[in-house]
Amino acid sequence: MPLSDRPTPGFASASADPFISLVLTGRNDGYGGDFVARFLRTLRFNLRELRERAIPYEVVFVEWAPPAGARRLLDLAFESIGELEPSRCAWYLVDPEYQQRLSLNPRLEYLEFIAKNVGVRRARGRFVLTSNCDVFLGRHVLDIVRQQSLEPRTLYRALRLDLKKTAVDDDTTWSALEDPRHIEGKARRLKPPLLTGGAGDFILLDRDTFHQLRGFNEVYRAARIGIDRNFLLKAASSGVSIVDIGGPVYHVNHEGSYRLTFSEFVGREAEAPWGDRRWHSGGVIYINPETWGLAEAPVRPLAAHVSYLDFSWDAVPPLVDLRRVVLPVARLGEPSPGRYVSRS
Repeated sequence: MPLSDRPTPGFASASADPFISLVLTGRNDGYGGDFVARFLRTLRFNLRELRERAIPYEVVFVEWAPPAGARRLLDLAFESIGELEPSRCAWYLVDPEYQQRLSLNPRLEYLEFIAKNVGVRRARGRFVLTSNCDVFLGRHVLDIVRQQSLEPRTLYRALRLDLKKTAVDDDTTWSALEDPRHIEGKARRLKPPLLTGGAGDFILLDRDTFHQLRGFNEVYRAARIGIDRNFLLKAASSGVSIVDIGGPVYHVNHEGSYRLTFSEFVGREAEAPWGDRRWHSGGVIYINPETWGLAEAPVRPLAAHVSYLDFSWDAVPPLVDLRRVVLPVARLGEPSPGRYVSRS
């Protein structure tokens, strides 16, 4: 059996596989000033709405390189959200040494998309939704998922609306989310053909196709900006349809976000915590190794539905592997723009 088809060590469950896995990542490092509050608020809301629609779900949370001395998000979540059912959760804590060994940029302190790959690799749902810890799922999105009529090899995108920080609290309601007065700035649109724009906040795809594509780019590890768009390009180049699911999700604005602070790094882009946007990886087609998502990391159970990924060099991909970067033929001056060629 090829390595990419083998089940990755994780949690065994006697229950039927859920329809959807919600993959989230984070750590308790105060990102954005109030990360924990935003995380708990949106998780509580999304779980309530999933339950009310009787959607079979699981939450896969990857606590990436948790900082020493800080309380685990795991403990904070279960203390604060009584409705959080352990049997519907899979929680992975990732050894901080992976961050140190994988990052190719000392200012890039959080490898968000490799963390998401850890969750995608181990998710059990027929469909996998990668999102962020400050995103409320919209009413239309939830209703579409409830119908369980999603198509395989179709990547669903959702428009992201940015909310004013004052619009939400611990008891956020639909009336607060859907009030046009609470939207900050101009509403973005999804840009064809890839439907880019806030893609990191909502990518919904069947699990089998996610695995065939081998997740987000792990070859390029100098910045995180553009990695979500890069995945859309990889999907499109592999024949996957990209469609608008038809309704929005809601993102809570916060300190330190790219949208609000990118202008502060004009003239010193290399110092930005998300990496220099000029290093954008969006124009290449990557090929992750079969061990994507830290497949070879030793998994150590800590408690029911909680595991720790110990460090192992076996799980670390090569520092540089140019054979795994592919450019469109058209960029090489050849006639067929629809084909791709490997630069070995």
